[in-house]
Amino acid sequence: MMVWEKGGGLDGWLGKISREEAYILHGNLCVRPDRSLTLVDRAEGESGLVIGSYLKGMPFHAFTIHVDEEIECYEVREMLERVRVEVGISSPPHSTKAVFTVAERHLPKLLIPHVQSKRTMLLKKWTQKDQLLPQGNSRPVTRDDIEAMRGLARQIGMVSFRADELLGMPHLGIFDGAEPIALAGFHIYSEDYVEIGNIGVAPACQGRGLGAQITSDICRIAAAKSANVYLCVFADNLPARRIYEKLGFQTVERYTFVDFLF
Repeated sequence: MMVWEKGGGLDGWLGKISREEAYILHGNLCVRPDRSLTLVDRAEGESGLVIGSYLKGMPFHAFTIHVDEEIECYEVREMLERVRVEVGISSPPHSTKAVFTVAERHLPKLLIPHVQSKRTMLLKKWTQKDQLLPQGNSRPVTRDDIEAMRGLARQIGMVSFRADELLGMPHLGIFDGAEPIALAGFHIYSEDYVEIGNIGVAPACQGRGLGAQITSDICRIAAAKSANVYLCVFADNLPARRIYEKLGFQTVERYTFVDFLF
């Protein structure tokens, strides 16, 4: 097992699979390398590669893994222990929440210890760009809004919310006076592709069309940055899925969000 290093002879591997096939791994390697530790391994007796990545700075231990088609079975325990050493994680084993995000079709090949639950996550790409609503009354989030947006994110229960993204990438809010009632922004914001994220509406204000409006508004900003626009949504979040699909997003890959004890 070795640490992935740019220019270390494996860069060509990225050209062999689509971004959608290993979406989070692709982002860790190409967009967030400074926040990621990526390991490369081979299953004993097999020719394909296993590439796992740990994303630092998340509110939980965030792992993703890709296995080449040739791999029949892979035990992830050794890779997890290597991450623990490389990153300097000192919590006792099997004591903290962690997540493995895995392409659904690869999950049967992986032996992940201490699994607590599984949830299907859909990767959607914006393919029908003529479905947007008229521009709404959202406005850019400013530094003065940060604390209020933290509170909104807690109300909504955003899984991957990071406050530093609010100013690091464009975010929009809809406000009732000074109080934010809806939020949308980005997890990735590059010319190559963007990922819309941090989308949500205050529980007391749901059912008023605000989710569709702010998603539509942030899509306009996304379209000005890149032709490739993605978002992730849990399959059981039917109201959000309906909004995204009406705005022209379609599912391009299915992932499993595996909760386990690390």
